[in-house]
Amino acid sequence: MKKITLHIETPGESKTVSFEDEITIGRTDASQIVLDDSGLSRKNTTFFRDGEFVLIVDENSTNGTFVNGERVSGEAKRVFDGDKIKIGSETNISVEIVESREARVENQIGGIQSSKIEDQKPKAEKPSPKSQIPNPKSEKPPFILMASAGSIFLIVFLGLIIFLVARSYEGGGNNGNRTRPPTAQLNAKLAIPIRVIDPLGGEDPDDIDDLISSWEVFEEPLEASDIEEIKTVSTDTPNQPTDLKVSVEYWQAQMNKARNHPGVNEPLKPVLGTGIAKQKTKLAELISRGYKQPLDFADLAELHMKGTLVELPMATEHYVLEVGGSATEEEFKSFEWDANGAAKVGVISPGTPKYQILQQLANNFHGQKYDLNNGRDRKQMRIRLLRMYHPKSRKLFEEICKAYSERFKVPLRISSLTRSMDYQILLNKTNANSFRVSAQNALAPHTSGCAFDLPRSTLSSGEQNFVMAKLAELKNAQNLDSIMEGGANACFHTFIYPDGVPAQSSTTQAKK
Repeated sequence: MKKITLHIETPGESKTVSFEDEITIGRTDASQIVLDDSGLSRKNTTFFRDGEFVLIVDENSTNGTFVNGERVSGEAKRVFDGDKIKIGSETNISVEIVESREARVENQIGGIQSSKIEDQKPKAEKPSPKSQIPNPKSEKPPFILMASAGSIFLIVFLGLIIFLVARSYEGGGNNGNRTRPPTAQLNAKLAIPIRVIDPLGGEDPDDIDDLISSWEVFEEPLEASDIEEIKTVSTDTPNQPTDLKVSVEYWQAQMNKARNHPGVNEPLKPVLGTGIAKQKTKLAELISRGYKQPLDFADLAELHMKGTLVELPMATEHYVLEVGGSATEEEFKSFEWDANGAAKVGVISPGTPKYQILQQLANNFHGQKYDLNNGRDRKQMRIRLLRMYHPKSRKLFEEICKAYSERFKVPLRISSLTRSMDYQILLNKTNANSFRVSAQNALAPHTSGCAFDLPRSTLSSGEQNFVMAKLAELKNAQNLDSIMEGGANACFHTFIYPDGVPAQSSTTQAKK
């Protein structure tokens, strides 16, 4: 039997483990191998043996399981010696599959014994010349020849079936394009394994680190055709910036620079954590002090008109916003909790308080007028409301963007700012690991107005190191909390404390 060894590397540790039949890897004791990587699900990935085959299955984890860069989804996937596995935020696994010493010795002994047995076999006598002369009176082939031909045909036919089954097994699922030949013969009697996957991947709605994976979901890419420039700007709201008149052409030019530019390549040096306990605690503290967490776009509009949140320009010299890509043209909906803490959603009807708030903003969105009966106008209002940010967190946000821009001569791309609860849940519909939201677990960091995301996909390793160093500096000064996310949501997620201090109990909770 072949020996299976996994060489596991995380930013904080390295370990080597071997297994005989099956082994699970994750973040909690629900798994056999527990790793300190908050990007992992409670039970993230399982390796198991099926005869001479080694397979891997993703237990519907949040950030996925990747084999040589290809995501594993659905059925199990075969892995080979030398394959590279990526799970969680920064966990890398190298697979080693070699024939064990005992198996090699057994094979060698078996070969020697076979040789000796052959030597001991009596040699067949040579047939006499008479036996080689065919019978001229026989017109039909001898029975023994017919039996031999039939046996050969049967063997070839069965061999072909086994070969086709092996190829089918080897190329099944999302592994059909693998060109590497199998390392072992397929046992025709072997049943294809069936894995039962928990649709929630063992996720716990009350677990801090599970929550981050559900709340941190990317929006659809924002294109120039999705947005309209603001042609008129007034300053009728306190703290309202006066630089909102940005052309779509300028936004597109800045976005092109942010998405496409030469970077600096160097070894990546992660220095940020991967948990959001501090952020959730701070949001709960803000709410206890009177901050109204926006549950829908009407709540966002109200916060904006009160000056609690201000709109940021969609592009400046130092940053460019790619937010609102998933905004829709549908009618505005209300979102609230019922007496049991469950979500209630309904269309906002004319004459209701929330409709009046939206109508007031639509009549004069700082000089721009929108029609609530027009789908395109509703989408533009949504996009603008998603550009909101807390005015007391804005200064440090712009300082971070400026530091990056001056260093690399391109604007910093921002993929997320403030989100209402209903917009967050809309995004979660595309997240296989999201769970039913209730009032008890509804502390999404982006509803604070103080959080923002920097996608890592367009940042070189050198740029990422620079950003991390800047964020770590401000984090150590307790001005903000920032984490490095991997997997499908690879970004730097940052929460700037609007009052300049972290929550009182957040440090203790972050260690749980």
